[in-house]
Amino acid sequence: MLYKIVRNEQIGPDYFLLEVFAPHNYNRVRPGNFFHFKLSSQGFDPLLRRPLSIHDVNYQKKRWVFLYRVVGRGTSILADFKEGTEVDILGPLGNSFTLTQNKEVTLLGGGMGIAPIYYLLKQIYKDCRVNVFIGAKSKNEFMYLYNKISELGVAVNYATIDGSSGFKGTVLDIWKSKGLRGDYLYSCGPEPMLKEIQKIATKKNMSGEFSLEERMGCGIGVCLSCVCQTKSGNKRVCKEGPVFSLEEVVFND
Repeated sequence: MLYKIVRNEQIGPDYFLLEVFAPHNYNRVRPGNFFHFKLSSQGFDPLLRRPLSIHDVNYQKKRWVFLYRVVGRGTSILADFKEGTEVDILGPLGNSFTLTQNKEVTLLGGGMGIAPIYYLLKQIYKDCRVNVFIGAKSKNEFMYLYNKISELGVAVNYATIDGSSGFKGTVLDIWKSKGLRGDYLYSCGPEPMLKEIQKIATKKNMSGEFSLEERMGCGIGVCLSCVCQTKSGNKRVCKEGPVFSLEEVVFND
């Protein structure tokens, strides 16, 4: 389906904020859902769509909001799309995070895993005690999100690999330094990060969910290009996921 871009603004080094006008189904989105963008205006180059997790929903203006980083040819093409451009988008796709209440929850976002954390936080911060941890290579990569979370009145614990701001290290390093708080964990980020969180959660008897980052061909469960191993057999990240329970996924050593 075609949707009109109403904003595609660079907000940091290689980081862009994209807003799409979705007048008829803007309110169908749940935290953790993703969308599949077709970036070829003509023909089939690039052939595959690109998945973007939902970052926020502007209910007043009926917009979907996405935070993305330019890392390759597909996202470079997306960054060149101008306001008013119509883009072919499938979604919302996949499952979503389970929303909890009356718990102390911890949200961990690393790298581009920080993008879906915000919309999830907006859904739960009034009903839970929340601890937010985000990490990136440098300060400029997350200041937009830091400011957005702070506007909610939620404290943010942040780390940078280069030590340009906050705790010097990874998001896991700062989480460990704070005492591994939280009854329920939500996380999104690169696989090594999620694998370590799974180990820690198992030892500390913590429960929760994480969202897997994976390359996807079709986005609707047909091509099987995004299959991951779980304790109950292989599952498709785009269909049964991208959100899985912390103990469910089997990571390769």
